[in-house]
Amino acid sequence: MSVEWSGWPLLEIDAAELPHAEARSFVVRTLSAALDRGEPFAALVRMPPDAPRGGGAPDAVQQVRALRELRPGLAERCRGLAFVLSDEEQAQHSKVIQSGTAVWGCPTTAVDGPTAARAWLHDCLAKDVL
Repeated sequence: MSVEWSGWPLLEIDAAELPHAEARSFVVRTLSAALDRGEPFAALVRMPPDAPRGGGAPDAVQQVRALRELRPGLAERCRGLAFVLSDEEQAQHSKVIQSGTAVWGCPTTAVDGPTAARAWLHDCLAKDVL
């Protein structure tokens, strides 16, 4: 797991090596820290492959609470979230991906690599300047 802050306002969060529940928690904590800066930003997010489908009720409740807390700040300051997922994972989770903007409160996308993610995020940040 790692966080690359040096490219701010483009933040890179790599949680791909963590168990999925820990990865979600790590991403939430990192996005919260980014919001604490009080500035617009965008984030590239790498999650573990093969996300579990559904999850237990306590896990789902915790995730919903975390998103409720983050959503207003993300709507105000986050210019984009790009999740790096394989083509197969994108197909498996297409419904969740399509509702990403509503879930997170900011523009979201899923792409198959960090280069595409960075390009999309730089475009989101550039739109904010115009």
